[in-house]
Parts: sequence; C-alpha cells; structure tokens
Amino acid sequence: MSSANSRIERFMNNVRQSLKSANYYEGHQELRAIASRLVKQKKHERAIQLLYLGALELCQYHQWGSVADLTTYMINIYVEERVPVTEESKERVYDIFERLSTATEYYPRVYETAIQWSIGADRLAGKPNSVGDTQMHHFVGCILRSNVRYQEAEQHLLVGTPESPTVLGNMLFEWASRTDAEDYGLFIARGVLKYLALGWYEAAGSCWRAFIGRLAQAQPDLVKERASGGALPSLPSKIGPVYYAQRHELVNFVQLLLLTVERSNGSPSSDSTRIFNSLRGQYEARFGENAGTVHEIMDTVAQKYFGVVVQRQQSLFDIVNSLFAAPAPPAIAGPSQPSEDMD
Repeated sequence: MSSANSRIERFMNNVRQSLKSANYYEGHQELRAIASRLVKQKKHERAIQLLYLGALELCQYHQWGSVADLTTYMINIYVEERVPVTEESKERVYDIFERLSTATEYYPRVYETAIQWSIGADRLAGKPNSVGDTQMHHFVGCILRSNVRYQEAEQHLLVGTPESPTVLGNMLFEWASRTDAEDYGLFIARGVLKYLALGWYEAAGSCWRAFIGRLAQAQPDLVKERASGGALPSLPSKIGPVYYAQRHELVNFVQLLLLTVERSNGSPSSDSTRIFNSLRGQYEARFGENAGTVHEIMDTVAQKYFGVVVQRQQSLFDIVNSLFAAPAPPAIAGPSQPSEDMD
C-alpha cells in the first residue's frame, strides 16, 4: 500500500469510529474538510477517493443528505478537473446511485449533477450535441423505474442504450396498468412516437414489442395476433406479429404508424406518405389535450421518414422533454407520482 493510500485508510478508520459513535455530522464535516485540503494541494485523485469511500460509509447509516453532499462534491471535482467518463469514474457514481436511490429527496440532485458532468465531458471530447453518457441514462432510468418514478425514468430511457427501449416498453405497460385508462395507446405513444422523432426506428420497434407482448398476455380476449391468410393477410414486419386491439384505438394507431414508417421510401408523394397523412387526420385529435404535442412530434416524424418539410424543427431536447398530460390517476394501490405531466 502506498503512503498516500495508507494515510487515506488511517483517516477513514477515524471516520468509521466517529460514525460508529453516531457522530455523523462530525464525520461528514471531517471528510469534507480533508477533501477540500487535498483539492487545494492539487491532489484531486486522493480527494475523489476519500469522498467516494466516505459516501459509502455514510450509506451504511442512511445519512442520505451527507451522502448526496459528498457525492456531489466528488462529481464537481470530476467537472473541474475534466475527468473523462470511464468505467472507473462511472463505477464510483453507480455504487452510490444504487444505495442512494430510495432517498427521493436527494437522489435527483446527484444524478442530475452526474448527467451534466457526462454531457460536459462529451462536449470537451468533440461531441457538441451530446445528451450525456447513454449507459448512465440507462442506469438512472432503470433505478427510477424500480422506484415507480415513471415520468422521470422515461426521459432517461429515451436516450439510453439499445437495451433501454425494451425497458421503456415494459415500464409504459406497468404505468398504464396503474391507471383507469381503457385505451393504453397514450402510454405506448409516449415511447414510440418519441423514438421515431429521434430517428431511432429500431428502438421504437423494441419498445412496441415489449409493450404489446405484455398487453396481449394481460388482455388475451381483447388483443389478438392477426392470423395469416384470409381477406387481410399478415405482412412481414420488423416490429413482429401484427395485432388487433379492441378498445385500444390508439394502440392500433401506434402499430399502423410503425408499419407505415417501415414501408416508407422517404418520398413526400409516395403511398406511404399518403397513408401517414391519413393516420394523422384520423387519430391526432383522439389524443385530446395531448393532440397539440402529438401534432408537433408527428411533424418531426414526417420530416425524418416521409420527406415532408416542416416550418419548425424540434431539437432532441424538445422531443425528449415534450409535454404529455397525464391519463387517469393510479387505480391500483401502490406508489404513485403526484403530477403526471411529462416534463
């Protein structure tokens, strides 16, 4: 063990004794003071290590406010010292994320700081349009989902990894199941329409497959796979089997939209574009108070897949943060969120 690591370990032993004696505030302040001294001495790696170990120790005593403070301090050092986003630097953050995730008062502050660090690191690396590390978004989204914070989780899963769309599709079904909504289409539209507007068709398909599979399993009398043959033969599709959902008109709309996008050749005068415009005319108004939001997102879809020129182009941030008003409040007992507006 190096002399530097030896000194950190000796100091941590002192902190552990303070914590065992329930001197939590004292332990927190000692950690902060030593870390600050190390930063002034330009010993940033040691300061990071100390804050990380100190936060983990405080987690054992559920001192979440102190944990959040030390973790935020550590990430701020990442920012100031331009620490790149590596497996090692992320792993420290993830370790604390998992332990802190149930402390809803403090968790958002920490993960928002971490996301901003990853955005800044990407921009320094020549990625000016970055929304942050995709693995971090996926990690945060999964934790938020497990805590039934669906609205927040959605925003991270939309810009996550290739595994995120399946997680989002399952989550949107769970969210719909907790409400009184008869038509679950508003929920799956939140994922599929936004993925399409982001230009990520494969993600839209994965999100759809996860959702429709759960819906068909939960409501087999209402949601049936369309059989091959007959007057309306099934067509091969990247999104998997074609379903018909009774009482879920907007679910059917989302599926028709995916099939239409898949068959588009990008020409504004094609049959696919004509069908797309017909779908818009038939279904947009059925989203009620969300019709305006859906209209804007569909404008972006029209431009990306059908060669239609629109006046106002949505940015990635516009798409991810576009507002959907909530459906009915939760009808099933269990944790829920207060306001369900999509931020």
